[in-house]
Amino acid sequence: MADEARLEYCVLNIAASPHPEGIYIDLLKQAATNQVKYWGDRYATISAPQERENGYWQGRILTWDNIDFSEPGIDTGALKEVDVSGFGDTLPPNIGFNGRVFLYTLRVSDHRLFVETMNDLGKTLSPRQAGKIFDALLNLPVQPPDSPVVSVTVIPDEDALKQILSIDQLKKLRIHLVRPNADDIGDEADEVLQELVEQGAKSQDILLTAVAGEGLKPNEHTLAQASVAEINGYVDGNGREADGTRVSYSTREYPKIIRRTANEFASIFDGALAVAKATVIRDRSG
Repeated sequence: MADEARLEYCVLNIAASPHPEGIYIDLLKQAATNQVKYWGDRYATISAPQERENGYWQGRILTWDNIDFSEPGIDTGALKEVDVSGFGDTLPPNIGFNGRVFLYTLRVSDHRLFVETMNDLGKTLSPRQAGKIFDALLNLPVQPPDSPVVSVTVIPDEDALKQILSIDQLKKLRIHLVRPNADDIGDEADEVLQELVEQGAKSQDILLTAVAGEGLKPNEHTLAQASVAEINGYVDGNGREADGTRVSYSTREYPKIIRRTANEFASIFDGALAVAKATVIRDRSG
């Protein structure tokens, strides 16, 4: 490990409705070793979480490429196709290529996942890809039939929603809500949750478009929905600044990133645990 190796982490919010005690650990254990395709020809799985300290569980994310030996290879020197169909016979089964390994840490108290997005070898996994992997794994058919509805949101930077709502002339506001946990941000989340549950809905999309020549002025109810969607869905907005410049922002484009150096910690596992214990996710309802 290089002395100055950088480590980066994103934060995922896992919301299960309902969410009995122990559900998040159970969901991760059930998802472990199952494979999902998350980007191009890249696949991913996770190991089952292991308890590191009371309330903190850690596991690994493993990603790789699958090679289709029925397709031709390319001789990059001769610039021609090459038959590689027999190459696969010489390899052990279940071998992936270009493998990368990242850590995840579950903080049980608020069902947050702290995912390593740059490991000590400098390999990266984008926050959006991390969210896609866990969303796919936690919603696989391997989960028991009575499993709760699960949604995964990449938690944005604290100023992401503020940036959208401060657009001088907000022309369009899109709020995508997924079922939150009622304990996420108090009464607002509970109200949103109850509205979705009563209607048998997993998610809700709200679109506001301004009258020509004017800007949107979201009321308290819409602001509350946006606050919930910030960590349980996403919020998009576009419009014009005071000088007429067109702008467009989304909470999906500004993930919260936590940066550390590997030499701060005795091991990468200790580093990931320290980040999960120290990081405060601000109550955004106020």
